[in-house]
Amino acid sequence: MQEHGLTKILRKINNVCLNDLEGYLPLLCGQARIGTVPPECIQQMKLHPKVFKVSENRIEFAQELSSYDLISEALATFLQDLRKQELFPTLTGWRNECYEIRNKFSQPPFFKVERSATPLLGLPSYGVHINGYLENSACKKSLWVQKRSSTKQTYPGKYDSFVGGGYSEGHGVIETVVKELEEEAGLVMTDDLKLQPCGSVSFFHRSERGLNPQTEFVFDLKLPESFVPANKDGEVDEFKLITAEQLIQLIQTEDYKTTSIPIALDWLIRHGELTVETCPDISQILSEIHQPLHKIYSTL
Repeated sequence: MQEHGLTKILRKINNVCLNDLEGYLPLLCGQARIGTVPPECIQQMKLHPKVFKVSENRIEFAQELSSYDLISEALATFLQDLRKQELFPTLTGWRNECYEIRNKFSQPPFFKVERSATPLLGLPSYGVHINGYLENSACKKSLWVQKRSSTKQTYPGKYDSFVGGGYSEGHGVIETVVKELEEEAGLVMTDDLKLQPCGSVSFFHRSERGLNPQTEFVFDLKLPESFVPANKDGEVDEFKLITAEQLIQLIQTEDYKTTSIPIALDWLIRHGELTVETCPDISQILSEIHQPLHKIYSTL
């Protein structure tokens, strides 16, 4: 294995420097920075002074929008207007599903917003990923990966973690995990299955859809050898059982979902499949998949 391939991939994932985003402005809610808005969207915001106060160096919500509900409703109306005008490609993937926006996950949300709009406004989002793996009698591990449906709005046809999903309004983290396991893999959690919380990974990725300051809560799930995943919601074309070495090779190709690579690397390191002996840049990898987003966004 060539470790330089992994560090090159990481540069593709964490590919945002706020200081280099010419024409972008920070979006504030109270005193907290919660977004980063591109110039073309700023121009649209200026046309809605009852929703946004746009100054030379920042964007704030209008003073009259002083509550969760008021901000959420005003923002939804603004985004629906942009959607009707077909001005931004990311809004063509409208899902009628909302994310709640926080400065930090431990704090109450400021407002909710349509999921597909979060990259347009550079809003932080959260999700869950579950690594479903097997271990044989020789302690060799293999991992289930999914191939995303070719009709998915994002990363169609790409390989991905066993199960993953966004942390949507009205759901808890574990509730989201259980729901996604059943919908994506046909797996109903029972007492004999031990779900292991493994912390989180975080990164700041820029794609054609916009900016994604993203945190994923990670779980490991050791599965029985008899289990074969079966998709229930139409979002997965197939599942494939691969070895750790095959996963290392797969994430270095264009066939794997870019923003799921940190989850794969996290699993490989925690399970000893990548070590300082086999991958001298492991300390850089660890720092890259745990970006301090709350500190990055606290800087104005």
